[in-house]
Amino acid sequence: MWRVASEVVFFLVAFTFSWAIWLAVAAVAGELTLLHQLAVGVAAAGPSLAGVLCTARDEGRRGVRRLFASLLHWRMAARWYALSLGGPLVLALAAAALHRMAIGADARFRLEASTVALIFPALVAGLLIGSIQEELGWRGFALPRLIGRWGSVRAALALGVAWALWHVPLYAIDTGGQDRMPFAVFLVSVVALSVVYTWFWVLTGGRLLIALLLHSATNVAGVVLLKDAGSDFGPVIVATAFTIALAGATARHLARIDERIRETGRTNEP
Repeated sequence: MWRVASEVVFFLVAFTFSWAIWLAVAAVAGELTLLHQLAVGVAAAGPSLAGVLCTARDEGRRGVRRLFASLLHWRMAARWYALSLGGPLVLALAAAALHRMAIGADARFRLEASTVALIFPALVAGLLIGSIQEELGWRGFALPRLIGRWGSVRAALALGVAWALWHVPLYAIDTGGQDRMPFAVFLVSVVALSVVYTWFWVLTGGRLLIALLLHSATNVAGVVLLKDAGSDFGPVIVATAFTIALAGATARHLARIDERIRETGRTNEP
């Protein structure tokens, strides 16, 4: 009996669930009400919902339990926590400072006290509500299967394109987030981030928690950067350039890891 590949089913479910709700909100909403905001948030769970459903389809209840249990695999070197939580914010601050220097302005990045006070709560909220809505799907289900088919680099690039395209309907909704960025910049930055996330995922032995930490910290750093940038997208362009450079370096490392696996048959140890 003909059976559709699980990866295809995953992307169909993730996109259909999220896009149907987002497009409905975009069609009826002017200014977002609380109900509309809740609908937008529910729709963001499309990737994780698809990941759980496709895992159940392939592996049954045991596979679903294993998928959720992977969220609790927290034992990894402290440097991975520092890099995943601090790296995105450091990159955002460096991009803002470099842009200010380039235009002859004061290079010091002044964070308002209200912004600083929100960073930790935003990280926690991102872990409990935001990134978990996506990462059970993107890095929990899709990434390991795509790596099995294409290797780490091509899998990261393909997943990055899908990840960026999944956000497209949000450009029709005033969320105050990535809809403020030109889509071409957003696409390039998300594909680059996908490569970096994949590098973290591979080097930590496929720990899903690292993806949640990175995703949450990246979202917070993005908000801080956009808040500082205002209508000037210079800092965003600089941050994207930094991310592309980082993606290039990590992609080369991933390619070497893939080559070693092909030669030895051994997977990378965390």
